[in-house]
Amino acid sequence: MRFSFFGIRRIHMKSVLSMLVVLVGIFSYAPYASAQEEITVVIDPGHGGDQEGGMYETFVEKDMTLITAKAMKEDLEKYEGVTVWLTREDDRKMTLEERVAYAKEKNADMLFCLHYNLSKDHNTLFGAECWVSAFERYYSEGYCFADLEIKALEKLGLYSRGIKTRLNDDGDDYYGIIRHAREQDLTCVLIEHCHMDHPNDRPFCEGREQWEAFGRLDADCAAKYFHLYSEALGTDYRDYQTLDVPIPQSVMRPDTTEPDICMIEVTDQEPDTGMITILLAAADYDSGMLYYDYSYDGGATFSQRFAWTDKAADTITFTMQVPPHIIPQIVVRGYNGYDLYTASNLLTLPSMDYKTEEEIAAELAEKEALEAAARAEEAKRVQELDADQKNYVEVRRTQKEEGEYTPTVGDFLKICLTCALIVVGAALSAALVLKSSRRRRKRRRRKKRKDDN
Repeated sequence: MRFSFFGIRRIHMKSVLSMLVVLVGIFSYAPYASAQEEITVVIDPGHGGDQEGGMYETFVEKDMTLITAKAMKEDLEKYEGVTVWLTREDDRKMTLEERVAYAKEKNADMLFCLHYNLSKDHNTLFGAECWVSAFERYYSEGYCFADLEIKALEKLGLYSRGIKTRLNDDGDDYYGIIRHAREQDLTCVLIEHCHMDHPNDRPFCEGREQWEAFGRLDADCAAKYFHLYSEALGTDYRDYQTLDVPIPQSVMRPDTTEPDICMIEVTDQEPDTGMITILLAAADYDSGMLYYDYSYDGGATFSQRFAWTDKAADTITFTMQVPPHIIPQIVVRGYNGYDLYTASNLLTLPSMDYKTEEEIAAELAEKEALEAAARAEEAKRVQELDADQKNYVEVRRTQKEEGEYTPTVGDFLKICLTCALIVVGAALSAALVLKSSRRRRKRRRRKKRKDDN
């Protein structure tokens, strides 16, 4: 392998055959069958009876799959030259062998097994995926249909987790219904429509209307695969070009190794907000990149998983916010198509002692609360003073009216002050009168001396 970090030049292949199959098939298309041939389809609603499947909140997988399967059957039967059967039409328990035996009895051209997904820890994984056999024509036929299904689910808005194979410890197909179907010379595709327990997927599977919409989507993909025609629907897929997947000459083994590389670099840092921009370079040359998550505490805790936004690219850029008052130690994990991850290099950054929006809001709220308390205390004090003054005046008035008034020391002092003011005023008046009299006598003496001269 040769890898230049941001040039991303590589010559590496862990599974040459699997990549070759995809490359050969991308632009090579051929019809599956002519529209005149009679087609038989068997749809298997996953679980049933006491096998309830995934359960999350009010969701029960066995009920969801049955509703989806019936909608798929109803739509497919509107096409010419197709017969559709359900392995179960009620809430009954069936073994995987019984489901496959039923499809074999009906001489099915393909067995569609419908499911809904959830992750072990909930709210971890999201998206749609299809599982196919890892062997011979069962792989190529299954992959051809799954290509249509995944593209339709992506167009609907779901994230693609890919088209995959899985093997058990004996090297055989892991999923029993796919394994038993191959043993009976049947092609089976297992469809996991979405994750019922993840916020990204919940808007697509909230209730019956959406479960039925999945069924109609599945029917449309099957009609494309078998090149069907429907006068009732006004749909003609007789010349529809589907992916031609060559029959592999060896087992199409799943990816069992972690991504080949995962490295990070900080391209921008905002100390005032704690926002950091990360350039993430990661690659898996077998199953591609699927998710990433990050940690700012050296790997002790991680964020939720995020979609790898451009599966054709080996580098993506994202932003993260680091809490204040810590020394950030950033590490990122890149996940491949089989949920295996490789951890990046560790980056240690200087602490960013900024104030968060919550802290700013808390300080503002505290300041406003203190100011409001001060205003309330001042209003209370003024009100108490007014009440005391009014009460004093009222008490004195009442006492005077009832002859019960008894002078207090304060009253005596007020009287003394009043008398003193009167005396001072009288003295000042007398002084002014005396001064005026003296001025008049002086003027008369000056006038007399003037006259005598």
